[in-house]
Amino acid sequence: MVREDDFKQHNEMVKRLWNDFKRNKHERVPVTWGMNNRMMVLNKELNVKNYSYERIFNDPEFMLQVELEFDYWRRHNVYADWEMGLPEEWVVTVHFQNVYESAWFGAPLYFYEKSVPDIRQFLTDEGNIRVFMEKGKPDPFSGFMAKVKQFYEYFLEKKEKGYTYFERPIGKISAPIGTDGPFTIATNITGGYVVKLLYLNRRLAEDFLWFITESIVERMKAWHKLLKIAFPYKDFSFADDSIQLLSPKTYREFILPLHKRIIDTFCVGRPGIHLCGAVIQHLKTLKEELNISSLDTGFPIDLGKAREILGEDVTILGGVKVTTLKEGPLSRIEEEARNILSSGVTWGKRFIFREANNMAPNTPLKHINFTYELVRRIGMYDN
Repeated sequence: MVREDDFKQHNEMVKRLWNDFKRNKHERVPVTWGMNNRMMVLNKELNVKNYSYERIFNDPEFMLQVELEFDYWRRHNVYADWEMGLPEEWVVTVHFQNVYESAWFGAPLYFYEKSVPDIRQFLTDEGNIRVFMEKGKPDPFSGFMAKVKQFYEYFLEKKEKGYTYFERPIGKISAPIGTDGPFTIATNITGGYVVKLLYLNRRLAEDFLWFITESIVERMKAWHKLLKIAFPYKDFSFADDSIQLLSPKTYREFILPLHKRIIDTFCVGRPGIHLCGAVIQHLKTLKEELNISSLDTGFPIDLGKAREILGEDVTILGGVKVTTLKEGPLSRIEEEARNILSSGVTWGKRFIFREANNMAPNTPLKHINFTYELVRRIGMYDN
């Protein structure tokens, strides 16, 4: 059992690293991991209480306990450039994975036994898309978001009543105030039909995408206000993975204006963007038109090429494939990590090493912690 005092030196080092990173004075590549409670829920060895997502999505107490238990496990087992050990306060999230936006628009939700929940497409032709829009924009706190609000209020009540976990109180409570992206949501709820619609009926496609975007903006405004978060603000970031399905010309014509609408509403300065998938074709546009400050990548992308396109002042996050981290062997993990660090992506020192993208459940801790120590060792800068 690791003692809490054993994390003190690590935490002091991490604090210095990120302070230096802000000033571009850091000596090595920082390492972080993207993971959430599915690491515990979908791992039989860790899920000793037999939590299921169906129960978690329908019982706020279960969700709160899963969030706390996962964070405790992460803080005591998974090494990265983040604070480890018990916190002063627990940061908890009302976490409905990646389905809340599509479910809010009306997509039916369903549960897998061995994976996270997903949604079913429900807009499959021009007719039902028109009917969908005629109903008007959904209220920000209606439908599935009514459940999200209920869970948020439950978490808040627990905090106000002084609830503690390992004698530590609840601190910040996060809830879904952002977006996975208008084109991604449109793709989800139409099962990809929106891509076809762009060519079959441009006018309807544009109307539909603007309807989705304006609905998202109104929801985000309302949820920012509920959580007392003033906007616009610096370091705003959003996602839109499904633009990988589009050509640069189509992205510029149909989706770029939607992204500018969101950015103009919520962002001061340069926005960040998360994009999984084959998106290299869009990076020039994102740099020129949106002046992005950061790119959080997934798989597949040539990180060296991304740096070449974006220049040295854009922070890039990326790393070893999640399948490699899960399956190994260690020699293959090391080979991929070395290839990434020698690709040119570290030029300008604005690179953060992570997995590509969203750590897979049942990834051996040995593989994760090996990678952390490896990048700490070989990710040093010359000056």
